[in-house]
Amino acid sequence: MCILFLQMSESLFAQQKEIQKHTISGCLKLDTIWEPTVYLSFISSFNDLYRMSGDMILETAKVDSVTGCFEFKADYLPQEDILYRIHVSKKGDPPISLIIGGDKENHVFFIANKHSHIYIENHKPESIFKGVHIKGYAPNDILKKIDEISSYKDSTDLNQSVIKRELITNAVFENLRYIADTCNHPLVSLYALYESKFESNFPINQEFYRNYLKKWEKEQSSYFKAFRMHIPDQNGNGILLNIIIGIIALILGMLLNFYYKQLVHKRKDVLNSLSVQERKIFVLIQNGKSNKEISEEFNIGISTVKTHVSNIYSKLKINSRKEALDIKH
Repeated sequence: MCILFLQMSESLFAQQKEIQKHTISGCLKLDTIWEPTVYLSFISSFNDLYRMSGDMILETAKVDSVTGCFEFKADYLPQEDILYRIHVSKKGDPPISLIIGGDKENHVFFIANKHSHIYIENHKPESIFKGVHIKGYAPNDILKKIDEISSYKDSTDLNQSVIKRELITNAVFENLRYIADTCNHPLVSLYALYESKFESNFPINQEFYRNYLKKWEKEQSSYFKAFRMHIPDQNGNGILLNIIIGIIALILGMLLNFYYKQLVHKRKDVLNSLSVQERKIFVLIQNGKSNKEISEEFNIGISTVKTHVSNIYSKLKINSRKEALDIKH
């Protein structure tokens, strides 16, 4: 009888232990500016990383005022890996407010599934999610590394030259693309690619993205479906689309150039309609002379100069001295 009781106790303990594993919990040190409530959100697409609405929130949990602990049950979550976000809001702000960037960034992303036991903790109440630790599921270690790499470009000295900042940004994006290419976890890989701002890189690195899509062609998650919509298909239509866009841009450029030449030509013709005095004043305007300097040059009152300038603007259909500089004799 005792043996049976012990076996039942061990079985119940194992079941209880298994139930306890399926949680998303943690310990957050919160400054007094924050509401002691944590929100868990479901992110169905990487396009929604920084979107917030009430229907995205799955659950809320109170933060213990003494220990800082909170907990969400994870047993209702899907079997497959999904990207989630937890966030807190400032006192007085709507619960759905997001702060992006800086020490007051109020959210963090992580990957979890039905069987996950995720534990999230921070150590600095003044910057909640800077240096946050997410334990319990290995893909989140790489996710954190991606965030650290991505944030490096934002921490560079603004006093540095534009070229240097651009080189740093390109190096960061290249590093993220390397992670996306070599990582075997689909969500982590795609997260790195989105952080690399792939939209601007695709036109100059199309082979990389075709190979990437081929590598993950069996992935049918909502994340990859949304990603594929941003990438032209691999049957040459992407190249064709770029060629069409290039031709349209070329035609528009030619039309704008033609229009500009016609406009300049018309303005040249209008120069002939200026009086002798107006032509002399127009030359001084193009030489950068002020109304006062023109007044002294011709020994006429400033009000007279202003009248001449107004007539010149009207006849040439311009509005400023800067536009006058564009008119060639």
